[in-house]
Amino acid sequence: MKAPVVTGVGAVTPLGRDIRTTRDRLAAGACAIADVEAPEVPVRPLRSPAARIGTFTTEPEMPRSKARRLDRGSQYAVVAIRQCLADAGYDVKGREDDMGILLGSGSAGAGPLTDLERQMAVESPEAASPFLFPYTVANAPASLAAIELGVRGPNVTITQKDPAGLNAVFYARMLLADGRASALVAGGADEWNLTYHLAYERLHATRTQSTPGYALSEGCAVLLLEDEDSARERGARVLARLASIVSTGRPVSPHRRRTRATDVAETLGEALVDAGIEPDAVGRFDPRRVGLLHLSANGVPWMDEAERKAVELLFGPHPPPLRTIKHQIGENPVVGALQLALSALALGEDPSLGAAVVNVLGAGGNQITAVLTAP
Repeated sequence: MKAPVVTGVGAVTPLGRDIRTTRDRLAAGACAIADVEAPEVPVRPLRSPAARIGTFTTEPEMPRSKARRLDRGSQYAVVAIRQCLADAGYDVKGREDDMGILLGSGSAGAGPLTDLERQMAVESPEAASPFLFPYTVANAPASLAAIELGVRGPNVTITQKDPAGLNAVFYARMLLADGRASALVAGGADEWNLTYHLAYERLHATRTQSTPGYALSEGCAVLLLEDEDSARERGARVLARLASIVSTGRPVSPHRRRTRATDVAETLGEALVDAGIEPDAVGRFDPRRVGLLHLSANGVPWMDEAERKAVELLFGPHPPPLRTIKHQIGENPVVGALQLALSALALGEDPSLGAAVVNVLGAGGNQITAVLTAP
């Protein structure tokens, strides 16, 4: 199967309204994770912090008058996707049926949904706003972005938690290989929601001052994946090639959030081999073949330790350059897609990196590893 190429990236994150600002602030050590302070927060202070975007405007990508009824997740998606297409120099006009949008999400639509349910419960079903209903579903960001852009190709939403953004990329690769489209925007979109935040606190999944865990985040991060022949034909600048993406399942309790180092290593190794990076006689990979390795590390100690041991099993005591960003920007389906977009940007600017690997671990045992190579 011919590998698709990445020709554009875009992102809206708690550290920046675009991907390059986000990259620069990450490199400078900025951290978006902070105590939650908002009018909707109850009197009881939240035990865990979050990475939130705060005040946000859709202009200039989308007029405020048009955006005011959209949910936050959809606003992030429209802005990030427009940025991505502009970065790729991709004009939708004339290609409406040949491109599509695939997004992964964990809680997009949660804000409108909880507002609608609150109106129905506190007041009455008749009092519930009909304008909220179209935005209560997880596929609202991908669907509304397609309507805004006039895109008529594949439109898919993967509803999952942490690995959903990379799962959208995984599915996009299959659609491109099958000839269902010549270009697909793929990534993740999510919004922070108080009700969900409280639920994660109740499950003891998020970090507090006394317990480890991750911090919830929000935003949107996407890549434009294209069939290479089509991209070259239109004279596109190629940032990177999606050489491999492997998805595996090792079912474990989502409440325990544990995994085995050997399982993590197996998926990582399979992705590297699929990308044409072979191990030596003892099963070790040459760390010089990988210029960048984005770890899933999100603050859950058992999973982080298993991933660390897996990297040691594969590369020995001297691994390739490692990147961990979730202690700065939190965890959700957007962050895996952001790591992939950042990797594509790095390869586009410095092809000597050779290859970049992004690894994402899910609470229920799903693992996705993607390998990008220089164009």
